Amino acid sequence: MNGGWRRKAALVLIFAAVGVWFLGGSLAKLGYVAIAACAIALVAAALIDRRFDAGRWWARAVDPIVLSSPFHGPWRVVSGGADPRHNRYSRSSDRLFAYEFVPNSEAAEWREVLAPCDGVIAWSGQYRNDGHYVSIETARGFVIVANLDASIAVRIAEDVRAGRPIGRWQAGTPGAGVIVHAQDRPHIAGDVAQGVPVAFWDRAGIAQVLEYGEVLG
Repeated sequence: MNGGWRRKAALVLIFAAVGVWFLGGSLAKLGYVAIAACAIALVAAALIDRRFDAGRWWARAVDPIVLSSPFHGPWRVVSGGADPRHNRYSRSSDRLFAYEFVPNSEAAEWREVLAPCDGVIAWSGQYRNDGHYVSIETARGFVIVANLDASIAVRIAEDVRAGRPIGRWQAGTPGAGVIVHAQDRPHIAGDVAQGVPVAFWDRAGIAQVLEYGEVLG
């Protein structure tokens, strides 16, 4: 369950409060008491729902697309995984299973980013504050690598193999690492596309579902 029902319920309470204000008198007082009770119930329901977010994440994180590391060297997960406190995409239908990575060291100004899987380039472009991104079509869905700089090294309809350079990430991008996720549509489309679970091969050739703070590579 995402946060849509909470937003809708909050809007209903706001409109109800405005309507009650026009009533005036004792009816308004009764109305405000009822609205306050509903608001308390909404907050309690939201807190309870939040406790089960991790369980729902794991319940859906089955049969993932297994990806190779898109990096040279070790990169750390700064957002992603089951815990909603450390996954800023936990309320996004398309990026529920997204991971955001930053390099473990700051030795280089920019870093080469590699294709994490075999496939066909379905799209490359720019999306809002996520910089440029590349979408790779696979048999299981579209793997998105986002927050690259403008130096995209692949073209639409081009075949790629895992490990091929597809672009670069510029060090020092405020609050943003490389974002990797999979979804059921070729373009980034928040609250429209549906996320597909992903895992990553480790050095021993074992597929691993990563958590916040873990290091890939």
